[in-house]
Amino acid sequence: MQNNLKKNFLWNMIGMTLNSFNSLFLMIIVTRLNSLNVSGIFTLAFSIACLMLYFGTYSGRVFQVTDVNSEISDSDYVVQRIITCVIMLVISFGYCIIMKYDSYKFSIVFLLCVLKGLEAFADVFYGILHKNDFLYKAGFSLTIKSLISVVLFFVVDLFTRNLILTILIVDIVWVLVLIFYDIPSANKLSNFKLMWNQRNLNFLFKSGFFIFLINFFSVYIVNAPKYALDGRVADSLQAIFGIILMPATLVSLAIQYFVQPYLQKLALLFNELKKKEFNFLIAKLVLITIGLGIVCLVGAFLLGIPVLSLVYGVDLTSYKVDLLIIITGAIFYSMSIIFSAALTTVRYTFVQFVIYLITSVVGLVIAPMLIKNYGVHGATYAYFLIMISQFILYIIFYIALQKRLFNKRQGV
Repeated sequence: MQNNLKKNFLWNMIGMTLNSFNSLFLMIIVTRLNSLNVSGIFTLAFSIACLMLYFGTYSGRVFQVTDVNSEISDSDYVVQRIITCVIMLVISFGYCIIMKYDSYKFSIVFLLCVLKGLEAFADVFYGILHKNDFLYKAGFSLTIKSLISVVLFFVVDLFTRNLILTILIVDIVWVLVLIFYDIPSANKLSNFKLMWNQRNLNFLFKSGFFIFLINFFSVYIVNAPKYALDGRVADSLQAIFGIILMPATLVSLAIQYFVQPYLQKLALLFNELKKKEFNFLIAKLVLITIGLGIVCLVGAFLLGIPVLSLVYGVDLTSYKVDLLIIITGAIFYSMSIIFSAALTTVRYTFVQFVIYLITSVVGLVIAPMLIKNYGVHGATYAYFLIMISQFILYIIFYIALQKRLFNKRQGV
């Protein structure tokens, strides 16, 4: 299983990184080639599609990959993914109906949801590849899809200025790669046949339910202000908020990349019952995050608005304070991720569902109120309050629970 270790790491990192940054590239293309109103529709649609993605992936591939005894067949995982992807598209269609989108907005939202549905469906085949030590093939697939998508998106939108046609062509590319690469690659390793096993399907849906909810709410709280802006402000303002929110995503990703190597050490310290060292490492990671966050804030203060205005071709001079507030919120969000890793290490997952649920309710309540009173600036304030609320909840639960669990493991 070590033969492909280097290739697995390299191609998976490349594929995941490109896929993560696709939204940034596509947003730049849409904003530069189309009107700000169209850009606003796109950024909202992409956020909705990212939320719907978790109906498609449900609990993701972690359970699938860690099922070393193959208690559930590959066929069961594929059948479940077909069900969840169908549910995802039905919910996406229903959401567009409920929101009373016009045909143009409806088409963009739904086609992007289809794109994310294809991503969710491909992921189950990536799981088969991953489990059989061919993760590099999944990374290669994501790399090809990401690169072709960006290039085609740019070319088609440049010559047609038709966003619906552009997204449709990207959807077709993902379908072709899925049919001619993803499925055949997985089928060579598994040779699965689709069969309906109600017992195993029930088990998969039940065991992954709270993971699904945590993943779903984690995406919702980050984008709650965007959803609240929908229908309350002009699409052009939705675009502006999407632009100033983008650096927050990049800051969170950068900090996560930096702290990721320490997570395995957390598990080791917990297993060895080294409580003092465990808490010291958490404190160290928090301080590192704060330090990196301050660097990001200084950079945003000096260069943020000029660079964003240049890249997107939009005058953002009036939103310098908003950018700084949002990046501050992203720093709190990044610290929350550290406490999340700590609670996951000590095997507390249900409590994280409670945290995300409470935070989502906070966002659902305050975002519309603040946007009603302060417009797009209200979305900025809402983002900050949501992030700091989540951070405070994580600290409270971490302090309350980690001590109890260490005592339990020590037999106290």
